[in-house]
Amino acid sequence: MAIFQNGIDVSRYQGNINWSSVASAGVQFAIVRLGSSNNNGLYVDPYFLQNVNGAHAAGLRVGAYYYSYARTRAAVADELSLFLNALEGLQLEYPVFVDVEDNSLTSVGRSQLTSLVQYALDILYQRKWYGGWYSYTNYINNYLNANALKDYPLWVADYRSSLGYQGNYTMWQYSSSGRVNGISGACDLNYSYTDFLPAIKAGGFNGYGATGIQMMPVQGYQLEVFGSQTEYFYTANFNDVVGYLPIGTYQVTQLSTQKYNGYDWVIFRYNGGEYWTALLSDRNRLVNTGTGGGDGSSDCQNQLAAAQAKIEAAKAALG
Repeated sequence: MAIFQNGIDVSRYQGNINWSSVASAGVQFAIVRLGSSNNNGLYVDPYFLQNVNGAHAAGLRVGAYYYSYARTRAAVADELSLFLNALEGLQLEYPVFVDVEDNSLTSVGRSQLTSLVQYALDILYQRKWYGGWYSYTNYINNYLNANALKDYPLWVADYRSSLGYQGNYTMWQYSSSGRVNGISGACDLNYSYTDFLPAIKAGGFNGYGATGIQMMPVQGYQLEVFGSQTEYFYTANFNDVVGYLPIGTYQVTQLSTQKYNGYDWVIFRYNGGEYWTALLSDRNRLVNTGTGGGDGSSDCQNQLAAAQAKIEAAKAALG
């Protein structure tokens, strides 16, 4: 098969990545780890959004994967409850892959494990994410029914000089010890044989069904900046940076109705103009001053109530 693009996959284990150098080295796409679970439970990879935004800014196409330990449908739902929330507001050009390869899953049995993978993929598609599955040749041959999953894109790992897998596949992870400029240490190397983007766009998957960021006007809210690294922007685009905001408070005029590029956004007033920034709990916060809605307008009151509900939900999600 003809190679469509050359790519890598990365996680927190690669640390901070110089994505401009990665792109200059000829890498065309990146599959970024969403998360996994450990002894403390499920977690989103702490470098996930940083890697997605960095790869996009460097001109790479991006997909995602999560490492699954799910042995029941309830566990599948728990994993996706967290990971789908982390995907909210993003646009991806490659699939979201369910990584099923852990030895702890083999005792579930071929039929049940295959059913769990399909269940996860069906949830992804229902939530308008273009799903695929990942595993390695021996694992697929011994513990999964590939024929039952043939309608979903397969990303197969096989580190031999030629791919030994005999079934259908769309991507091949051919090395776990690659070296790429911009990354300290090793990373996985991949070939993609498929341009997923036309099908993603046609189906409205991976954020391409959205019309863009949606904002609503609010009154009685301020942006409180307490960290020195709060960047602000001309638009809701990380490439349109203006600079860093001084520590202080700023009048907020609009609030995003949902996450965009992984964050909640505000439009605020500063130095006679209006600018954008993302809400980041370690450097800024939204504050309700209690001064809005004084004109008695029910529409304004409804907007404020919706905004406050959103803020409380975000606080609860942050724990």
